[in-house]
Amino acid sequence: MRDRPEMATQRCRACGSVWVGMDRAHCRCCCQTFDDAALFDAHRATGSCVAGSELDLVQTKNGIWLRLLEASTAR
Repeated sequence: MRDRPEMATQRCRACGSVWVGMDRAHCRCCCQTFDDAALFDAHRATGSCVAGSELDLVQTKNGIWLRLLEASTAR
């Protein structure tokens, strides 16, 4: 059985936000954290930051923006 690598804790130097996971994407402009690069790209599609709530995303208690389907199955 293979050992699972430790999940790396990441921290934004600008705002102090902390998150776990290498797949997460944190925006240095608005300091919001997204579950993956595709969500991050969607929030910057117009060249400026769009709130996760405007993209029909939901935020976890840790502040990470997720797709609604993922949030309902993560409970």
